[in-house]
Amino acid sequence: MELAIFENDTGEGVVSFQDSGFYTYLTVGGERVFEFGSPCGTCGIIFRKVGSVANRLSDPTAVQLLEDLGAIPPPDVLRRLARVLPPGVYFPSIVAGTVKLIAPGSSNDYFATDVARLFGRQDIDDAEPVGPRTAYYRLGVDRDLERTGRIHGPHKALVTAVVMPLHDPARLNRDRIEYWKRQHHAGMILTAFAVAVLDNQAPAMDPADSTYPYEEQFLLTLCPLDGHHRIQAAAELGAPVRILSLLARDCSFTRSYEDIATVLSGYLP
Repeated sequence: MELAIFENDTGEGVVSFQDSGFYTYLTVGGERVFEFGSPCGTCGIIFRKVGSVANRLSDPTAVQLLEDLGAIPPPDVLRRLARVLPPGVYFPSIVAGTVKLIAPGSSNDYFATDVARLFGRQDIDDAEPVGPRTAYYRLGVDRDLERTGRIHGPHKALVTAVVMPLHDPARLNRDRIEYWKRQHHAGMILTAFAVAVLDNQAPAMDPADSTYPYEEQFLLTLCPLDGHHRIQAAAELGAPVRILSLLARDCSFTRSYEDIATVLSGYLP
């Protein structure tokens, strides 16, 4: 897969990234909303909510600009959509799949299962387990990658994609969710727009769970800037959603062009 490149040279940075040296924060209006990272690359993947967003972020014309996402929009449309993001280089792509709403700590919570099995329980902050601290969505189907080079010898890496909403799914407007369900039944493809980052980590030692089949993990995280109600409608219907993803190159913990292309290629519509 050849990656498209978009340079957001007119971004206003309403939604931005803040590097604290150990963690990176996704911020909205200067307030921290999500915390992610651990640049050592061996401590376990973290993406958790640390704040809230007071107002829904959306472009009133986003649905018209996105249309059915049959192709990556042209640069002028990308600029309109990305004006809330900071200037920088992004890899635009269309990712697609069904979405499933996940409760933190549940049996299908990626952080409580896969991350814990590979890295062990990473309890910090008064013994509170590291987790997303919010309901979120798993996107599509996890994949295996046959790998060499990241750690010694051939091994398998797990690739997972999640959608981390800026707004609590339980507090979304029910009428709008039902409206988008009707639109889907009428033939509309449900779409959304998100900023994304990619993380890739492997433990310094053997997996915490000796039966765990993976020695490395990739996590593609998408934070929707528009389309929360459409994503929730898709989750309730079991319907696919298409998301225009702008992957922030310089804020991802994986900056390998080959790795980014390989991960994104697994979520093409």
